This record gives sequence, structure tokens and C-alpha cells, in this order.
Amino acid sequence: MLWIGLILVVAALVLFFFATRSKKKAYFIQATETSKIGDVQRLVDEVKADMIDGMSSGYRDYIEVKGQIVADQPLAGELSEGRFAICQTTVSRIVERLETNRDSQGNVRQTWRKSTERLTQNRRDTPFWIDDGTGRIRVKAGTKGVDLVKVVDRFEPPSSFEGGLGSRLQVSLGGFSLGIGGMGSQSRTVGYQLVEEVLPVGQRVYALGEVADTEDEGVVLRTPTDEQKDRPFMLSTKTEEELLQKSAKSQTILRVIGAVVGVGGLALVVLGILR
Repeated sequence: MLWIGLILVVAALVLFFFATRSKKKAYFIQATETSKIGDVQRLVDEVKADMIDGMSSGYRDYIEVKGQIVADQPLAGELSEGRFAICQTTVSRIVERLETNRDSQGNVRQTWRKSTERLTQNRRDTPFWIDDGTGRIRVKAGTKGVDLVKVVDRFEPPSSFEGGLGSRLQVSLGGFSLGIGGMGSQSRTVGYQLVEEVLPVGQRVYALGEVADTEDEGVVLRTPTDEQKDRPFMLSTKTEEELLQKSAKSQTILRVIGAVVGVGGLALVVLGILR
């Protein structure tokens, strides 16, 4: 009982941590005023005016911008149609494995256990910018803080997805193809789950991050560095208002659950000590 209580207390602390992190993101969304990209570029140009040509001004700031995604060489989806700046395709195989168990009386029972295994996750991106009508800024986005749009999420039976390739299987659909190992006699494939998430060209986005004048790529919007590295980077297809509403709801849910779990955990700890 004592250990269960301690585990619940730790779980409550984790929930409160995530609630605090969500509150921190909401603070920066509210506290950071929207910048016009054209104004940022002019400010950088003024700083560089008295410098040697080709040198970086070293300018950095934490800004909020809103605009439209543009890309000179957009990507095509592997499972969907469209023009994208980022495309992430995930294929998982749903399998059943035969398990043999023997009870205390020596009786043998066989059951099929279902599980999901990720076969591949392919993330592609192309250089892209945010254009707010006053100018455009290159976005250097990693995987953290980027909100993608799910355009494909479907199940495919093995018959429509598999083909023989010697001792291996070739799974293919649309522009996607992958060679995988076959299943043994104690396993069987139920089907495949296909998911594709994208950042469409032309999509309106909200962005929060560090603007920096770099030597190799000029002015870019990127994940905060150095003294600003604790500030969040966000690239979302949601509006500022939607993000704040989502954050407020998330904070409330996490705190309520955390409080209930924490009180229950403390009660079990006390009972465990008294016993």
C-alpha cells in the first residue's frame, strides 16, 4: 500500500509539472506581441548598414509572427495529394501472436495477443518560409513544437498492402513502398495502420520562436538558443486564441486529476505507515 501511494504521489507531481509547462507556454503566447516580418527585416538591415558586406549582424530576438506557409519546391505526399512543406508518413503493422500458457493445474491454454509495431516513420521537409504580406522569413523547424495536420489515418488489410518478395514481404500503396520480414507460424498480420501528417503550403500558421540573423542563411526563425533556450518554439496551424483555449483546458484537467491522484496517494502513504 505504501509503494502504491508513493507511485501515485509521483504521478501527481508529473501531472502538475505538465500543467506548469502548459501555463508557461500560454504566458509567452500572451506576453509576446505579433511582429511584422517586414519590420524585422528592416531592423536587421539597419544594423548591418554600417557593417562589412556579408557579415552577420548577430541580431536575435524572441518574436511572434502570423502568416502563410510558402515553399519554392514543395513536397508531394506518399499517401495523399497536395503540396507540403513537411510530410511525415508512419506505417505500423498490427499483429497477433499465439501465446501458450499453463495454469497451476497443468492445463494448457493458447490465446492470440494483439500488438502494434511501427515499421517505419519517414519525415521529409523542404525549405519553407512564413509570409505575412509584409515580407517572408525562413523557418528552421526541428520536430519539437511543430503542429502537423493529419490528412491520412486509415487501416489497410494485408491483402491490399502486401506482395511476395522471396522470403520477405513488399508492402506498397500509392507512392509508399517498404520491404519487411515475413511472419512466423506463431504470428499473423491483422493489417496495417497508415498515418500521414503534413504542413501544407498555403496554410495559415502561428509561430513563436527566436529570430536570428545568421551568416549562412540570413534571417531565420528557429528554436531559441543560449539564454533564450528555455522559451518555447511553436509552429501551429491553430490560431492564437485556439492555442490559449487549449492551454487553459489542459491546465485545468491536469491540475484536477493531479489533485485527486495526489490526495489518494498521500492517503495510501499514511495508511501504509500506520499499519
